[in-house]
Amino acid sequence: MRLGLLSDIHANLEALDATLEVGTQRGVEAWVCLGDTVGYGADPNACLKKVQNKCTVVLLGNHDAAAVGSIDFGFFNPVARRAAQWTAERLSATERHYLASLPMAHVNEAAHFVHAEPNRPQAWGYVTDIWDASEALAATNADHCFVGHSHTAFICGLSDGVPRLCASQAGSVIQQEGYRYLTNVGSVGQPRDGDWRASFALWDQEQDVLELVRCSYDIERTQKKIRDAGLPEFLAARLANGQ
Repeated sequence: MRLGLLSDIHANLEALDATLEVGTQRGVEAWVCLGDTVGYGADPNACLKKVQNKCTVVLLGNHDAAAVGSIDFGFFNPVARRAAQWTAERLSATERHYLASLPMAHVNEAAHFVHAEPNRPQAWGYVTDIWDASEALAATNADHCFVGHSHTAFICGLSDGVPRLCASQAGSVIQQEGYRYLTNVGSVGQPRDGDWRASFALWDQEQDVLELVRCSYDIERTQKKIRDAGLPEFLAARLANGQ
């Protein structure tokens, strides 16, 4: 199975379309979304529809939760709060019900999938480096853990309790015997690791290969939509900086 893993789309339709297209070209057979389909961007409805149609597993992110009232808007900074309120006003009853029904984590025989941390997903903690990754892996028995939330892409390998950075932003990792792996898939719609391009991960289970992938998209169109929607200018400007 060749699995595509994406997270933090944040209502950026152009980035999502580019990700799905590149994934298809790379032979992805199934998609998993680790949460935050909505929030920040101007296309929450279209992104929700596409994720529902394309992904076999979809998880709840904190911005998804805020949009349906499961998290108080006061949890966010003023810019994120404005975007969350704007999003909530545009969701249909059906879309709200769908988001409210999403799980925070999904665990199967192959891996542990979660938006934030596997030990306390409801706390929305961040996995930003190999030490966070080591703690996250200690909280699960799975050989693989996939997370999003921090908008920072990297792969960490853990062997004999020692974490090692295996890849960051882009690159592939051939799995080694005795290692467990945490993959932060980064963000499709709003990367914050200095690279503006959409980020996602591929997992070729047959070949034992993990890969971080970046792809370009029509960022100017996304920025125009944000501005035309009356959302904060910061949300448009930050996209070009990968921050």
